Amino acid sequence: MKTRSWKKRLFAGSIFLLGLYVLWFGSILLRQRARREMPAEKRPSTHEIQGVYHIHTTFSDGWKPLEKVAAAASRQHLDFIILTDHGNPNRASLASQGWKGDLLVLAGSELSVSRGHLVALDFRPPDGTFAQNAEEAVREVAAEGGFTVIAHPFSKTRWSWGEVAGYAGIEIADSDSMIKRNFLRAIPYLPALLLSPRIFLLKTLKRPSQSLRKWDEMGAKQAVYGYFSADAHLAYDTLFSCFRLHVFLGEPLAGEFEQARAQVFNSLRRGAFYCAVDSARPAGGFTFWAESRGSRFPMGSAVPLASSPRVQLRAEAAFPFAVQTRLLRDGEVVLRSEGPAISFPSEGPGAYRIEIYLLGRSPLARDFPWIISNPIYIREDGP
Repeated sequence: MKTRSWKKRLFAGSIFLLGLYVLWFGSILLRQRARREMPAEKRPSTHEIQGVYHIHTTFSDGWKPLEKVAAAASRQHLDFIILTDHGNPNRASLASQGWKGDLLVLAGSELSVSRGHLVALDFRPPDGTFAQNAEEAVREVAAEGGFTVIAHPFSKTRWSWGEVAGYAGIEIADSDSMIKRNFLRAIPYLPALLLSPRIFLLKTLKRPSQSLRKWDEMGAKQAVYGYFSADAHLAYDTLFSCFRLHVFLGEPLAGEFEQARAQVFNSLRRGAFYCAVDSARPAGGFTFWAESRGSRFPMGSAVPLASSPRVQLRAEAAFPFAVQTRLLRDGEVVLRSEGPAISFPSEGPGAYRIEIYLLGRSPLARDFPWIISNPIYIREDGP
């Protein structure tokens, strides 16, 4: 009798705990479903477009062909995607570029070089292959009109650091590495893989402190722009909803392919974009700029102190929810503001950038920035 009574209590306790779990998990799903949409009047202007960078297809080791990848991107209402299939270069992937309906498909190649993996973008395909030595590859890509981004520097194929050698960018966070490294912390949310994979993915995100420190260190020597990387090989719909680049164009995206391609890549070259975790909250409409002697310097710019000792840094947005904005100089926080708007006189030369954090209940970890801007570089000697 005692054994049977003990089993009944254990069963009842298990049912009670399961009920609490179902209620807790259900509240998370309901809360986040209600927070997905941004009011129409708060949507970004026509000159800000959204896309996803670092995607693999069956041109290399991705699970789906371009047609299905493009369909997933269209379902997520993206303006552009950037393929980075492995190769030296991947000529088939490069040849696939073009408009797929309303989606702009761009391509580079992820090169395996002496220091790790290097993404080459906006280059003319060479007659042969690029050098295996990292520094030589950077020079060769530049000679073909392109630029390079260091891929997943602290995970998978880790980057071995040397002197700054003209790299235009660095991946400061990538979904593939986050999932593999932080899978255990997301185990309580496993049912979300069936009901809302977006929430499970968000629970794997942890502040990429090592990458951010290295980015700030590199920025002290030259302009280097930070990228959120999908590094998508599968689960394209879910990944495309998460890490996005918000790119600023001087005018609406062109309908002619070569012109549209140049618009996007030229903005990436200038650092005229910010990174956002859009699956936590839609992030369009954020701006960050500097003012000096009547001139306005957008995100990614270099501002010469010689033109004026006083540079005013400003940021604005119209988010209809609570956020905290942090202004960082060379990686150190110099201002915290409740809300997305700031105005701050610069404290001398340095690389100034913005991190915005969601306040209140969110599936995003409190230490993971919802938005990370590219820096404005204030230099003694200018660009």
